[in-house]
Amino acid sequence: MLEKIKLAIVPLIEAQDCYLDDLVYEKEAGEMYLRVYIEKNGDNLDMDTCVAVSEAVSEKLDEIDVIKDEYYLEVSSPGIEKPLRTWEKVVENVDSYVHIDFKDPKEGMHEVEGTILSAENEIILLQYFVKGRKKKIEIPYDNVRFIRLAVKF
Repeated sequence: MLEKIKLAIVPLIEAQDCYLDDLVYEKEAGEMYLRVYIEKNGDNLDMDTCVAVSEAVSEKLDEIDVIKDEYYLEVSSPGIEKPLRTWEKVVENVDSYVHIDFKDPKEGMHEVEGTILSAENEIILLQYFVKGRKKKIEIPYDNVRFIRLAVKF
């Protein structure tokens, strides 16, 4: 279903000089949401662009009628701390500062923040700091519960 939606809406998003960052259909507080996360090519995303994309996408979704249940459509930027939902997104964000929650504790930690040095063969090499000292850790992707971009303070 999401692939069919993606094929239908990507041209509409690209017509606004944007690209699709992510497409998520999920339940929240008992309601279904179709969340369309977009980014502006080489610029900051503004509200007018979000509204234009939302209106175009809404019309197209009514036309193709893929989702039979009631749902809310949300079109927005993924935000500064956007989740990296796929291995491909992790690879694209090498050299980025991230927050990672582990499925199973790693070196006594349940979570860590640091910079992705590399992402190869489903292993993330992360540089982080403990008491001002640089450390590195290899994290198997299958031990990542959640990963998102983070703001470094």
